[in-house]
Amino acid sequence: MKLRWITLLLLGAMGALLVLSEQAGQAVRQGLSLCAGSVIPSLFPFFVLSSLFTSLGGGTVLWRLPFFSRQGSTVFFLGALGGYPLGARLIGQLVRSGQLGQQEAQKLLCCCNNAGPAFILGLVGLGRFGSLRAGLWLYLIHVAAALLLALVLRPGGVGCTASLPPAAQETSLASALVDAIAAAGAAMVQICAFVVFFVTVLSLLQPLPPFQLPLVRGLLELTNGVTGLENTPAGFVQAAFLLGWGGISVHCQTAAVLEGTGLSMGRYMLAKGTQGLLSALLAVPIAGWLF
Repeated sequence: MKLRWITLLLLGAMGALLVLSEQAGQAVRQGLSLCAGSVIPSLFPFFVLSSLFTSLGGGTVLWRLPFFSRQGSTVFFLGALGGYPLGARLIGQLVRSGQLGQQEAQKLLCCCNNAGPAFILGLVGLGRFGSLRAGLWLYLIHVAAALLLALVLRPGGVGCTASLPPAAQETSLASALVDAIAAAGAAMVQICAFVVFFVTVLSLLQPLPPFQLPLVRGLLELTNGVTGLENTPAGFVQAAFLLGWGGISVHCQTAAVLEGTGLSMGRYMLAKGTQGLLSALLAVPIAGWLF
């Protein structure tokens, strides 16, 4: 019965694409433009450099945060600077190379895959609320909520592995650079595919009443949601929630970069929902002061 309903749903979706082919084509072009103008320029350099940083052992010399191992601190810092889904990609890379155990990696995944300052300050703060100060507060709220999760989870506890395996210690700069660029390119193809798909889906669903609400759209795709919010205290609180949640599109990107690691997406999504709620609670008093 479940398979039958899924089959009917997919047939209906394909029929909608045929009927609304012009609108779907425009949405695909919009998604590709978003990838070329924003996603690739902001993520690809970070993907390459962060891969080099971790594969050459940079995580062993970075300053250690409370509740984190040194490798965990690296993931948190780079994830908070590079944006979704860089934190998850670094965790996957470290698990596959043997530099992180499953227990620590699962906890890190719950608090280290975050939106970056370029997105929050630029697109949300200046672009949506017309205020760099609002963007800065949203970024601080976002990081604070992630750290509160880390305080509860304590990802750098017993069983973490902070030292590099011998194979990683012997990696040359040339081979590490080649691997980093190739892996970053493959990851960008996956991420852009999800962005284009969800932009197209939202374009077709937007005439339906629920999807006319920015908060509902943001549950699926973050950018589409936050850019439609009102410049009000309520909009500010909703933006904080959506940034913490990340959106189904981001979660699909996260699943793609974690393929083969065995980490639980269910626990990750529960943590992101919790981070969204924490962010909204932290944003309430600040929204009343800012607006």
